[in-house]
Amino acid sequence: MKLLKILIFSFLTTLIFSSTYTKAQPLSVQLGIYEFTGNAASEFYILAPTILVGYDVWKSSRLSSHISSGLCYTQIKYNNHHHYLYMIPLMVTVNYDLPNPDSRVWPVIGAGFSLLGKVDQNKDLAKTHYSFIYGYHATGGLRFQQKNNVILTLDLTYNLLIPPIMEDVNMNGVIIAIGLRFPIKPE
Repeated sequence: MKLLKILIFSFLTTLIFSSTYTKAQPLSVQLGIYEFTGNAASEFYILAPTILVGYDVWKSSRLSSHISSGLCYTQIKYNNHHHYLYMIPLMVTVNYDLPNPDSRVWPVIGAGFSLLGKVDQNKDLAKTHYSFIYGYHATGGLRFQQKNNVILTLDLTYNLLIPPIMEDVNMNGVIIAIGLRFPIKPE
């Protein structure tokens, strides 16, 4: 397990610090919903509105590497206590644009590594639970080419998260998001 972590962090470091020059690196902004798939989490938490901001750090032909982060938030009243859940995901994804010649719409598939910082706060009892979860994700989506090189995105990402030993709530979930990708033009 230690070797796997070293390899993953070595890959991430290499990926971040050796990004290649291309004509334009797309910046993405997405709005969506985090739906919990674990039994306990889906019964306790409701859907969490999500905002994600990302950037393609590397692109070669149809293959690209995308880093994104954001915020998921939900609140619930349980046993007359107010619970607030904040999740900050960090996802590193390798995407492959599937070929669809002469079309303004094309599918994308990808997979990657996920980190999730979680804060579960109970305002009434003045208790806060912090945890850090890592895992993997698989993603699929559609890209719709618009005018001025702006791309409309529709993505579905399944997070398979590995909770800490003391954590009893499985935070696995699906992110359904729609957004835009804007090219950043080099000077």
